[in-house]
Amino acid sequence: MSAAVARRYFVRGREHLRRGEYDEAERELAAAIELWPQFVEARVGYALVICRADPPRAAQVLRIGVQRAQRPTERRVLLGALGDVQLAGGDFLGAEESFSEAARLPGSNARLHDRLGRLRAKTGRFGDALAAFLSAATAEKR
Repeated sequence: MSAAVARRYFVRGREHLRRGEYDEAERELAAAIELWPQFVEARVGYALVICRADPPRAAQVLRIGVQRAQRPTERRVLLGALGDVQLAGGDFLGAEESFSEAARLPGSNARLHDRLGRLRAKTGRFGDALAAFLSAATAEKR
């Protein structure tokens, strides 16, 4: 029951996002998470909305999701979003840790390895960046 209601809040939150109504989107997505804490898409959406004003709080929302996630796919999505939020907040070491952990999980994709490579290049670790870009190239062919 609560999962179905949470999905309705999520859909409304997504619509608010499309219209640029961030305060309304934040409320709807928060309600979806409150009703169904395992709702990965709602948690990621909520974190990305609040990241604009409060990256540390957004990171905490995602860390809680990672702790609750049971499937590798869910963990990978949450860790990728966590890396993005940490990057936006200037936590490059945390972002690299999150992206690296996500990249080690089954089903990692080229986009994730590319994000890791760009982060490493941004921080001057060009050899490691090249390795991540090569992983992105091979992940694309899988």
